[in-house]
Amino acid sequence: MNKAINILALIIVAAALIFGGYKLFFQGTEKEETEIIKAEAKQNSSQRESLIPVKVITSQRGDLPLRKSISGIAGVWEKAVIKAEVSGNVEKIACRIGQFVKKGQLLVKLDDYEQRLKVENMRANKLKTLSNYLVKETTEIHVNPELSETEKKELEKKKNELLKARADYEKGKIRKSDFEKISTAYDTALVLSGESREEVLKAVEHLTQDTIALQQAELNLQRTAIKSPFPGVVTDLHLSSGEKITTGREVVKVVNLKTLYLKGLALESEIRNIRKGIRVRIKFDAYPEQYHYGEIEMISPEVDPDKKTIPVYIKVNNDEGLYYPGMRAELDIEYRVRENVIKVPIDAIVPRQGRYLVFVLKEIKGTTATAMWEYVELGAKNDEEQEIKSGISAGDIVVVEGQMTLAHQSRVKILK
Repeated sequence: MNKAINILALIIVAAALIFGGYKLFFQGTEKEETEIIKAEAKQNSSQRESLIPVKVITSQRGDLPLRKSISGIAGVWEKAVIKAEVSGNVEKIACRIGQFVKKGQLLVKLDDYEQRLKVENMRANKLKTLSNYLVKETTEIHVNPELSETEKKELEKKKNELLKARADYEKGKIRKSDFEKISTAYDTALVLSGESREEVLKAVEHLTQDTIALQQAELNLQRTAIKSPFPGVVTDLHLSSGEKITTGREVVKVVNLKTLYLKGLALESEIRNIRKGIRVRIKFDAYPEQYHYGEIEMISPEVDPDKKTIPVYIKVNNDEGLYYPGMRAELDIEYRVRENVIKVPIDAIVPRQGRYLVFVLKEIKGTTATAMWEYVELGAKNDEEQEIKSGISAGDIVVVEGQMTLAHQSRVKILK
């Protein structure tokens, strides 16, 4: 009995030892494996965190415009301060500030009652003098002597002299007094010959004067309707409804925004690079995030002797009415274009000990890569881009942001 108990006890102890050894061995292995996994994860995480974030572009061939920068002020070719040409009371104001108006559109209407009375009075005077003229024309006997061949030739000669004198006067070859002398000689010959009998009779009876007076009265009646001389925008009004205004009074200002231009002052030393038709990149102070484009329309023929500058006028498309006279802008005149060159943004260039380099990505896998520096030879540049004469090729992936913290063969992460 005791022997059986002893055997059982030995079996239990052996089993306990075996179980304890098993637990000890396998738990130790599991713990070791867990620690290894954690260490590897930490190492991978550290590697990921050590990647330097960068932004890149693809270098490419293209045209590189070279620019000269000057300041400019906007103006317009067509602007008018319209003045009253007759006096009268303001009957109607048919426009408002900021309104677009067409050519010939009514802006202001003056009371035309007084002008209509003047027209009727002038018309009556003309009818009276016309009646007197017709009576004389039908009752008096006029004898027009037949001109001799010599007189006809003399009259034709004086007519040709008058035509030549008029042409010479218009060209500035003779003085006004000389032209008037020749004109008077021809008129005198015409009257003496009897060829101008009808015109002379009308003048004697004041029919000509009354006809002119009627035409002037009709013109003043038309002037009571003040109209826009061209399409544009009303920028100012100088009157109110019912107000009495006099001749010469400023009434309204109209500006044609579609004729807008920019005036810049170029240095005398720069004028060799500037010519009509050159493209100009424009940045208005009012729109600092946008570039606009125009071209040189005119270059002044005069240089300011004190400032050593010459005015340059740039044509701008203002169909949308975005720009206004007086606006300031920065003008980048593209005086030359370097064609088909490899170019990168200026920010990509890194100076190192008197030389220049760019970082080019190699071993690209997904969003990770190795940044390798490449020394480059620089060419021309503008304010945004740099020509690369040698050192990289078109199609290379170049770092443009984050490159100042890179070393040769740095591991990087590509940001979108």
